[in-house]
Amino acid sequence: MEDLIIAILQGIFEFTLEVLSYLPFDWPLTEKTPISLSGKCVLLFVAGCGFAGISVLILKHTWISFSVLRIANLILAPVTSAFISQAIARRRMKKNRSIIPRNHFWQAFWFTLGIALVRFTYAIRL
Repeated sequence: MEDLIIAILQGIFEFTLEVLSYLPFDWPLTEKTPISLSGKCVLLFVAGCGFAGISVLILKHTWISFSVLRIANLILAPVTSAFISQAIARRRMKKNRSIIPRNHFWQAFWFTLGIALVRFTYAIRL
């Protein structure tokens, strides 16, 4: 029972870090830039992979020890991050009409997917 509680807490911790990792990048990307949405998504995916690569060098071990929770994290982290970013963008859209919540959804999704994928692939399980 104790191992299960520890595994769940570890999963929640890593999940939270991956979901919230996009928030610092959300505000600078609200400006109108000549890059298309798909171009931004590709750049953010590569940035997420790079960010995760650096995190794997610093923290070689994953906090999630069970395979089932690691797979759930791989699926749920990008989706959750995307919905949180979209909700924040909707709220900010009330003051700035140029913000498009759908774009923030996809940008957060691809950035967090890059992080989750690299950490899933290269982080060592304890």
